[in-house]
Amino acid sequence: MFKQSVLLFVFLFFLPIEIFSQPYMNQAIKRGLEYEYNFNWNKAETVFKGMIKRYPDDPRGFHYQAGIYLWYYLSNHDDQSYKNFVEYSDSAIDKARNILDKKPDNISILYILGSDYSYRTIAFAKAEKFLDAVWASKKSESYLSRTLQLDPTFYDAYLGLGLYNFGVGQIPSAFRWALSLAGIHGDKETGLKYIKIAAKSGDLAKTEAEYYLSQILTDYYFDYNSAAHLLQNLVGLYPRNILFSYSLAALDIKRRKLDDAGNLLEKVLKSKDTSFSQIISFSNFLMGDVNFKENHFKAAESYYQIFLSSTRDSDYKGIAYYRLAICNEISGDRKEAVKYFDLTGNGNMDIEDDIFAKRQGEIYSKRPLAETEINLIKYSNLIDDGKYKSAADSLSDLLNQVKTDRMKAEVSLNLSEAYFLLEKYQESLSYALTSKALDVSSEKWIEPYSCFYAARAEAKLGNKDAVKSYIDEAKSFSDYDYQKKLENLIFALTSSEG
Repeated sequence: MFKQSVLLFVFLFFLPIEIFSQPYMNQAIKRGLEYEYNFNWNKAETVFKGMIKRYPDDPRGFHYQAGIYLWYYLSNHDDQSYKNFVEYSDSAIDKARNILDKKPDNISILYILGSDYSYRTIAFAKAEKFLDAVWASKKSESYLSRTLQLDPTFYDAYLGLGLYNFGVGQIPSAFRWALSLAGIHGDKETGLKYIKIAAKSGDLAKTEAEYYLSQILTDYYFDYNSAAHLLQNLVGLYPRNILFSYSLAALDIKRRKLDDAGNLLEKVLKSKDTSFSQIISFSNFLMGDVNFKENHFKAAESYYQIFLSSTRDSDYKGIAYYRLAICNEISGDRKEAVKYFDLTGNGNMDIEDDIFAKRQGEIYSKRPLAETEINLIKYSNLIDDGKYKSAADSLSDLLNQVKTDRMKAEVSLNLSEAYFLLEKYQESLSYALTSKALDVSSEKWIEPYSCFYAARAEAKLGNKDAVKSYIDEAKSFSDYDYQKKLENLIFALTSSEG
């Protein structure tokens, strides 16, 4: 009996640690993630560091602690958070590989490795270490694919694999051949499918998958209702998570629910969480947009000023300066307007809003806006405020006043939008074609957008051949403002049309 007891002890002692710690680890991870998602960072760190202390050879505590530092880094872009992330991520990878050396088919450890490399892809891309990001993404795909080969019902693994496929699918085809040489392949449809699986059936990654899905549905498929359902649920579950609230506010602006967006942003702006100051800074920018689109230009001006003085990034500085300049132009302070028009080049030239702002700033720094141009801004804001009938009436009057083809085209395009939202699709088509017929070489974005607006109206009218014709024509244009946005709009329209 004694000999058998000793043998049993030796057997248990040399079992891989993750086997007998599994129930504890899963419970601890879920508890830590619940704290994390509700922005209770001290308690989350206590859980994950407790896991590290109790099981120092298990990679999972290190991985999830790395995830906290990734949140910090993505928000504030500070060097220390990046270094902390890399340190814990490195430890997670080393410890995971040690376990796989002994048990190469350990599914939970393969998943952790794949997830950790997925985190590294995001961190390296944010740090502009793009080659490192590419190789991390490939390693993530390899480990997560192996996980699903062993167990197709390990639903958490679909998230990282979905993000990988979707990300590769977003890369322009002109560059995709180079990635294919490294064995990197992917497409958006597969990516979306996998992310949906994780959002529906995932365990530890379910909340994260729901958030990523909401962002993809918003920015690439323009399915605002489905995205809102996801985000409203997340905000309800995690009311202290200012990222979820900020994202829902941004979506509400796109949904033209400005009052709802403003209410959410007011709560975010009351946050005292200094670890996420950049989210608060961006919330000031969005609050500026809410007021700008409500034609409350004086209030908008103050929020844009706060954003510009607090942001750590160049992202959206160009468009903030541009709208700040417009606010001053409308209030009659031309000198201040010129000062801000001259600063519109300080944004991120990888962001379409900032590219547009720089080009427009160069125009209006040299001349003031005409009264009709100011009125166009105010009336198009009525569309963004959900006041479609008032917008259509005001824009119709304005169309009778403007003289240049450029202004006629822009006013007509806004009328097409207003009538589309009023579900008057024949009128929307008519104004889109009016805009399309005008020769506006100075604003190259107008013609491809006119083609798309015509295609969108034709789709509602059931004219499939016309839809294809206008879409093909829209695709023939290049090098214009908001080209990537239009490409996504076309993708969303053609996907829904089948």
